[in-house]
Amino acid sequence: MRNDNKIAVLPFGHLVEKAAGADAGGWWKIRTRLQEAAIEGFVSSEFLSAEDGFTAPQAATSIRPVHLEENNPKITRASSSGRAFPLGEPAKPFRTGTSPEEKCAQLAEIVRFLDVEKNARYTPEPKATYCNIYAYDYCYLARVYLPRVWWTEGAIAQLARGEPVFPSYGHTVRELSANALYDWLSDFGNLFGWRRATSLEELQGAANQGAVCVICAQRTDRNQPGHISAVVPEAPPNAARRKGNDVRLPLQSQAGRKNFCYSCGTAPWWQDTQFGRFGFWIHP
Repeated sequence: MRNDNKIAVLPFGHLVEKAAGADAGGWWKIRTRLQEAAIEGFVSSEFLSAEDGFTAPQAATSIRPVHLEENNPKITRASSSGRAFPLGEPAKPFRTGTSPEEKCAQLAEIVRFLDVEKNARYTPEPKATYCNIYAYDYCYLARVYLPRVWWTEGAIAQLARGEPVFPSYGHTVRELSANALYDWLSDFGNLFGWRRATSLEELQGAANQGAVCVICAQRTDRNQPGHISAVVPEAPPNAARRKGNDVRLPLQSQAGRKNFCYSCGTAPWWQDTQFGRFGFWIHP
């Protein structure tokens, strides 16, 4: 497949009719209708399943968390495909503890499991990095909602009227970049348990109590990528950088141009002049 021979992007759950069986490369000829337009073309069989074996996503009637298909075993850390979907590997660790000690230990286990420095899901490409994917996976396993996909404006209007809306990629939900996550945290974060922090001491202190914490910055030029990193609990030998009692650089975990499980970096990256806005957020 090349960009110059794409006909359309079909949303998740879209019904198609097989016109011919798979060729040697696993591509099936299909026909369907998309927004009343008749379409015939080829789709990789990797993304097809029989209608009688497909479970449609539950319709929403209010603004609530939304994910694409969950628990799909094909969506793994080792794969560079399916980045819009949550990880579906069965042996995933979750943050389920109630005490700060339990939560911190489980967040550390999540960082180990994701292993951002080695897994293909987060490996940077010449023109793309995946900080938002890593932040999403970290939050998803920590049982905190940070969207990978979010409702479109049209879907939100329907939900506000109490109308049922099915999550459909490219139609009722869209992927969020790091730039878009800044807007989402500012506009919707408090509805989903996020609160704004006003200092690095507050942010690192909350992480050390087992809270989920992020730094998110939006580029001045919205056509350029923003960035988001997780601020994670300190545990020897990994620690924030301080001057006296003041946190100068919190302990972070991120994907991006440089992926790392634990680092403070060398400077407060969010203060770079390329970023127009930034914020610190905490979710207990």
